[in-house]
This record gives sequence, C-alpha cells and structure tokens, in this order.
Amino acid sequence: MKKINILVGLKGSGKTYIGKLLQDKLNIPFLRVEDICLRINAGREINNKAYISEAFEQIEAEIRKKLASSDQITIESTASASQFDNMVLSLRKDFIVKLVKIDTDPNLCLQRVKTRDLKNHIPVSDEQIIEINKVSAMRTFDFDLIIENNNKTDKELIEELNKLV
Repeated sequence: MKKINILVGLKGSGKTYIGKLLQDKLNIPFLRVEDICLRINAGREINNKAYISEAFEQIEAEIRKKLASSDQITIESTASASQFDNMVLSLRKDFIVKLVKIDTDPNLCLQRVKTRDLKNHIPVSDEQIIEINKVSAMRTFDFDLIIENNNKTDKELIEELNKLV
C-alpha cells in the first residue's frame, strides 16, 4: 500500500522544514499544505468553516492525485481542525497513514513564526498563532514517531526520519 507521512505540530515547529528535508535527502515527495490553503483563501478568515472544509477537501484531493504517481508522500498539519480527523479517516481507507509529531517548545515556535518570510504563509496575528497552537497542543494521537525539533541539526533530523522509510 502507498504511504502518507503527516507531520503534525504547532505553527512554527518546523513541519515544512522537515518535509523539505524528507524530499531533498530521502526523496519522499513533500506536499506543502499551506500552498493549497493560500491558493483557495480568497481573503477569508482562517477560522471560516467553509474555507477550512474546502481546504481539507482540496488537500485530500491533491494527496490522492500525487499518490497516483508516487508510492509515498509527506504533508504537514497543525491538526487543529476537526476536518483533519475526517481527512485522516478517509485516507486510512486507501493508504497507510503515519502520524509524526514534531515536538517543539511553543515559545520557540512563536519566535520562528514572527521571523519567517510571510509571503509564503497565510497572514495570522500573534493571538491567532497562540490560539491555533493551544488547540494543536491539546490534540492527542497515537503517533508513529515523535521528533523533538528545538535545536537539532539536519543530520540528526535525517537520522530520526529514516525510521519512517
């Protein structure tokens, strides 16, 4: 069966960075979910229910499309929306889904978000980041792998990520 690795963590935890490492170093395609969200946002608030539902429908469709030509893919999510759970349940009917927690200090996450290039991200206020991260931190899953990402080198991250392959 084809496999989906879902990197789950707070905004600023390094999910995208780790997804790119998987792609560049281990040749596992990475689908950046925020690109899909940016494409369909059309100025809607990030907590707009119709927008969130549409985003997850598009994300699942894109995952399925990518897996038509690949055996494995990696995506990222804060998992803070209930639609995430529905998407995972749907994907598990057809694919192996591995959940990988990216465990990072919340203060470091906020610092990272404040200093990153905003042109590739949906604009969110500090308060929205704190709220999303609060909800995300309360989510519990049966993770297949937990990676602490406070100050690891690329080499250390790759060594841990090899457990997925």
